[in-house]
Amino acid sequence: MATRHHRRSSRVFDARGRTREELFRTLGTSELGLSQSEIPARQQRYGLNQISFHRAHSPWWMLLQEFIALFPLLLLGAAALSFLADYLSPGEGYDLIGAALLGVVTLNAAVSFMQNYKVEKLMLSFLDYIPKEVALLRDGKQQLTDAKEVVPGDILSVQEGDKIPVDGVLLQAHQLLVDESVLSGESEPLNKSALNDGAVNEENTVSSGATVLKGSATLLATRTGRDTKIGSISELSRDVSQDLTPMQKELSYFVRRITWLALGIGLSFFIIGFFIGNPFWTNLIFAIGIIVANVPEGLLPTVTLALTQSSVRMGKRSALVKHILSVETLGSTTVICTDKTGTLTRNKLHVETLYLNFKEINQRNRTDYDSLPAAREASEIMALCNDVIATSDNHNGQKGFHGDPTEVALADFVEAHGGYGRIRDQFELLHSRPFDADLKYMSATYRTADGALYMTVKGAPDVIIDRCDRLHGEESFRTLTSQEKEQLAQQASHYAAQGLRVLALASSLVQKPEAEPQAMTFVGLVAMVDPPRPEVPAAVAACHSAGIRIVVMSGDKAETVAYIARKLDIVQDPRVVEGDQLAAMNAPRLEEVLRDEQVVFARIAPEQKLTIVEGFKALGEVVAVTGDGVNDAPALKRADIGIAMGQRGTDVAKEASDIILLDDNFATIVKAVEEGRAVYDNIKKFITYILTSNVPEILPFIAYVLLPIPLPITVVQILAIDLITDILPAIGLGNEPPESDIMQRPPRKRGERLVSYHTFIRSYGLIGPVEALLSFLVFFWVLESGGWHWAEPLSSNTILYGQATGAFLATIIFCQIGNVMACRTNRQSAASYLLRFNPWIWSGVAVEMLFILMIIYIPLFHGFFSTAGLPLWVWSGILFAPWIIFAIEELRKMLVRRGASWLMA
Repeated sequence: MATRHHRRSSRVFDARGRTREELFRTLGTSELGLSQSEIPARQQRYGLNQISFHRAHSPWWMLLQEFIALFPLLLLGAAALSFLADYLSPGEGYDLIGAALLGVVTLNAAVSFMQNYKVEKLMLSFLDYIPKEVALLRDGKQQLTDAKEVVPGDILSVQEGDKIPVDGVLLQAHQLLVDESVLSGESEPLNKSALNDGAVNEENTVSSGATVLKGSATLLATRTGRDTKIGSISELSRDVSQDLTPMQKELSYFVRRITWLALGIGLSFFIIGFFIGNPFWTNLIFAIGIIVANVPEGLLPTVTLALTQSSVRMGKRSALVKHILSVETLGSTTVICTDKTGTLTRNKLHVETLYLNFKEINQRNRTDYDSLPAAREASEIMALCNDVIATSDNHNGQKGFHGDPTEVALADFVEAHGGYGRIRDQFELLHSRPFDADLKYMSATYRTADGALYMTVKGAPDVIIDRCDRLHGEESFRTLTSQEKEQLAQQASHYAAQGLRVLALASSLVQKPEAEPQAMTFVGLVAMVDPPRPEVPAAVAACHSAGIRIVVMSGDKAETVAYIARKLDIVQDPRVVEGDQLAAMNAPRLEEVLRDEQVVFARIAPEQKLTIVEGFKALGEVVAVTGDGVNDAPALKRADIGIAMGQRGTDVAKEASDIILLDDNFATIVKAVEEGRAVYDNIKKFITYILTSNVPEILPFIAYVLLPIPLPITVVQILAIDLITDILPAIGLGNEPPESDIMQRPPRKRGERLVSYHTFIRSYGLIGPVEALLSFLVFFWVLESGGWHWAEPLSSNTILYGQATGAFLATIIFCQIGNVMACRTNRQSAASYLLRFNPWIWSGVAVEMLFILMIIYIPLFHGFFSTAGLPLWVWSGILFAPWIIFAIEELRKMLVRRGASWLMA
C-alpha cells in the first residue's frame, strides 16, 4: 500500500544523461526484469502506480458543508434567537419562526447536496486514466500485471493504441510514434527512438499518459505514480488555491449587510423601548422580533433553486456544472484563456492546401483538384506512401483510418478524392522504407499493372526538392529548373510560417525496389493543419460582441498558434510570446504584455499557464480557462472558473475544473455565459423583490410599540409571506429568459454589487415604505369602518381584528404582485412583460391569490392565521395597491433611463 507521507522530492529519478548501464545499475534491475520477490519492498518505497485525480468526498462531509456557509449560519442564528424569544415569551409564535427557519436551512441543504452528490458520482465515474493491465518482464518471463503494481525498474512492452502507464526510457523501439499532447499541449506527434550507446535524451524517453499512435517498444520504468510527469502536474494542480466565486463574494457581502441592518434596527428599538418605559425582557423580545423579521428566510432556497435550475438547463446543453455557484461566474467573465489543441481545434489533422504545378488548391477551389493533371499522381503518392490501417465503415458509411495523424489526414483526403482502397488495390507493394528522422523522408515501391517499378516518396520539402530534377507539368513531365526549385522552397517556407505542416510529394520509376530516391519527379506540396472546430468562429464572434477577450495559450509552436488565432479572428495581428520569453519577464513587463489584446502564448509550460492566469487576476479580470490536457489542470483550478472538455479531457483536467463540456463544444461556453449573465440578472431581480416585503413586515411591530394601536400583522402571517406567497414568484424571477441585449453588453464590472446600496434604497426607502403605507391605510380603513377609535384596546379574538390583519396581509400580498411584475426588468419598462408568460410567476400569482382567499374566507384557517372574512368593498382598496406599486416603479425606471443614476436598483 502506498504510504500517505510519500514525498516526490526525495525519490524522483532523473534518467537524462545516463547510459544504459548506469540506468540498470542505479535502478537495480537487468535485461531480464525485476524479480517478483523484490516487488513488495519497492512498492513500499515508491508506492502504487496510481494517481488520485479526484479525492472522493464523504457524503456526510458534503452535507455538513451545506450547513456551515455564511447564509445558512445567519438563518440558524435567527432560528436560535426565535427559540430564545419563545422561551422568554411563549405563545407569540416565535417557535414557529424558529422551526420554519430550521426547515428552510434543511430543505436548502438537501437540494444543494443532491445536486453536488450527483456531480460527485459522475466525477468518480470518469476516473480510469491509467490502463488496468500492462505487459511486463519479471524473472525473465512476460506476464500481464495490474498497472498499479508496476514499480521503477520494471521492463514493459507497449504497442499501437496503448496508453503508457509510467515515465520510462526506451530500450527497444520499432517505428514508435507517440502523442503527448495531453501533457505538453503540442498537437504534433513525436517520433521516439531507443537508447543505444549514448546517454539518455528526450527522444529516448516517454511519459505516463502518452498514447502510442504507431509502432511498438520496450521500456524501462524510471518513475511511477505521483513521481511521473503527469503525477507532478496533478500535485501542482492540487496545491493551487481557489478564490471565492464572484457570487460567493456577493452573497457574503449581502449577508453581512443584512445582518448589520437587522442588528442595527433591533438595537435601536431595544434602546427606544427603555425611553418609553418598557421592561428589559419586553424590549429584548421585541428586538429579537425585529432582527428575525429582517432576515429574508425565503432568499436562501430561492437562490439555491435558481442556480440549480440554471445548472439543469446547462446540463441539457451538454455543460456539466460541478459547483452551482460557478454558473453565475461565467456571466461575469472578462477573459477566456483557452488551450488550442482539442479546444479551438479538432485535434485531428486535415489537408488544408495543396500546391500542384505552381497552382494552389485550398478550401475555396477544392473542386478544381480532380481536374488537374498532377492530381492523380498526388493521390497515388498520398495513398501508397502511407502506413495507416483502414478500419471498418462507421455509422456514416465512410471508411476510417488509424495510425500516424499526418498519414491519416492524407488517407482521408484521398478517400474523398478517388478512394484510398481503390488506389491501393491497383498496385502490389514490393518494398517500404519507414520514415527516418535523419533522412527526413519515407518511400514505398510498388509494381504497376504493366510490371513497372513505381517508387512513391513523401518527406521534408527541402530534402525532396533537392532530390528532384523533373516536374509534373500541365500535360507532361518537364525539367525542374533551379529557379523553380527556389520558388517551391519559398512556397513551402510560406506554408510553414503560417503554422501548417508541409510535406513534399515525389515519384520515380526505378530499376530495383530498394533503390535510393534520386532524380525524381516533383509532384506537389501538401500542407496540413489541425483545423478549427466548425462551431468556434461563431462562438469567438459572440464573445467579442459580449466584451469578452479570448487569449490563446498553448504548448504548440508559435507559427501554429498564430495561424489558428488569426484564422479564428481571435486577434488580427498576433503578438506571439513563447515560454522562454515569458520566463524572463518581471511583473511589470508581464502586466504590459497581458494588456496587449493581440498577444497569444506558445511553447509554454503548465506552470506558465498558471502565471498567465494569476497575472490576469492581478489586473482585476474575471478569468475563465478552458482545456483538456493534464498540462491545463493547474490553470483550470486557479482560474475564477475552469472549463474542461468532457470527451477528450483528462481526469486531471476534469477534476480541476468547475464546468465540464460533455460535447467538447467551444460554442457551449457562449451559451453558458449567456446563462450565467441571465442568472445574475435574475438573482438581482428576486433579491430586490424579496427585500421589499421586509419593510411592511417590520414597521407594524415598530408602530405597535410606539403607538396605541393593535398589532397589524402577526408572526404567522409574516411567515406566510416569506415562505409561501413570496417564494414562487421569486423562483419565477429566477427563471426569466435572458433579455435580448444580454450578449451585447460588456461584462459587469468586478466592483459591481449584486445587492448595492441602491438596492437597499429601492427596497427599504421607496417601494417597501409605499407597500407599508398602503397596507396601513387599508388596515385603519377596516378598523374605522368597524367602529374602532384611536388608542382603544382591541382583543385579538374579535372578528374586527381578524378582518383588519387579514386586510393588512392581503394588501402586502397584492402589492408584491405589482412588485414582481415590475421586477421583471432592471431598467426597461416592464409594461410589455405584463402579458408575457412565465409559468413560475403566473403560478406564483395564482397561489398568492388562492392562499389569501382561503385564509380569509374559510373559517378553518381563521384561528391559526388570525384572519376573518372581509366585506367586498375592502377589495377595492386592496386591488388598487399593485397598480400603484407598478406605476411608481415605472416612473423610477423612466427617471433612471433619463440619467437619474441615484435611483438605480
